[in-house]
Amino acid sequence: MRKVANDTVLGETIAETLILARSGRFWLGLLGTGFVVGLTGPFGTYDALAIPLRTAYWVFAVTTTFWLGYLVCFAVTTVAERYGTHAIVSVGIGSFVAGIPVAVWLAGFHTVVFETPFWADVKGLLPYVIVICFAVAVLFEAAQTGGIAPVPAAAPRPDPAWLDQLPHHLGRELLLLHAQDHYIRAETPLGETLIRATLQEATDDLGAYGIRLHRSWWVARDAVKALRYRNGTPCVVLKDGRELPVGRKYRRSVKDALR
Repeated sequence: MRKVANDTVLGETIAETLILARSGRFWLGLLGTGFVVGLTGPFGTYDALAIPLRTAYWVFAVTTTFWLGYLVCFAVTTVAERYGTHAIVSVGIGSFVAGIPVAVWLAGFHTVVFETPFWADVKGLLPYVIVICFAVAVLFEAAQTGGIAPVPAAAPRPDPAWLDQLPHHLGRELLLLHAQDHYIRAETPLGETLIRATLQEATDDLGAYGIRLHRSWWVARDAVKALRYRNGTPCVVLKDGRELPVGRKYRRSVKDALR
């Protein structure tokens, strides 16, 4: 399993941002949006600026506000999901928080260009910005929520030494691990047992044998059948039909591991 910088909220935010920034189609859509908004000239800019300046103004405004809002919203949403908050509620919290720096940034930009009163502009923009941030965040989430994606079979690999900790009567076909206080519950097709260890220790020792899904869940690579979304939240589908949630912090590494 390839290592990615997703051990922290900042690391995962940077990783997702870099992936998005490498997409030519994304940049085409973002700049195209700024160009179209510039032609229509909302918020009084139609009469205040000539077409070239108005277009440049909105391309700059749309591009900078998107990235600022995306970075803040993604980071806050990730933190909210860590505490078990539902996906759509997490997005709402992230959008609300992201709206504040975006509104401040836009008000400052307006003050420089149009010499408008800064704090009055912040108050006027904030409700609109929060709604727009939420709409964009929901669209981004919806764009990822496709149907079930079958997972290809994993390449053969040697059993890690960690499997020796399993009781003999349970065999060595480890399916999943679930963190429970100071123990982890290890499950095989023959049953389950408790092992005194942390999930992080087990994950490190098992290496590419499996995938960390969540702060509480690890699953063996061979036990995964597909990746799907449920109510906006990604989850892996096991071969026995069960579904396990994927924490936002681990989404990128899970997708990479299952390719």
